[in-house]
Amino acid sequence: MLSTIIFLKHRLKSGFEISGYIDYEHSLRHASSRVEDHTDWAGVFEERIVLKPKRNHLSYFDWHKGHVYYNNSDNYAVVHDVEYGLIFMHKGDHKKICVDITRELYSKNCTTTMYFSEKYGHVIFYDHIIRKKI
Repeated sequence: MLSTIIFLKHRLKSGFEISGYIDYEHSLRHASSRVEDHTDWAGVFEERIVLKPKRNHLSYFDWHKGHVYYNNSDNYAVVHDVEYGLIFMHKGDHKKICVDITRELYSKNCTTTMYFSEKYGHVIFYDHIIRKKI
């Protein structure tokens, strides 16, 4: 089974950015259950709406207001490491994913792919192959 975390940034009209990490499966499940403040993935795939990080995702940074939110999902726990920064630990197999792509730490636990899109800019996908179900 594959578990994916998506990192993206969104530039606001004011010129400031918001950014965040999204647990893709968790977000899809919330969308299908119509949980409050869910991401409208159908609208994203149909290109009717723009995918933006939300406060209820794994992490959310509002660079203008200085707001930072961290949320555990059904699949991942947010771990803070003094030396390596933000790390996500999969709750099923307890493998850790370091989001700093310049570090070799836990690099064998996921495949990191960066894509460029005219609409979204650089988007990073962290694909983790689950070794044990939750």
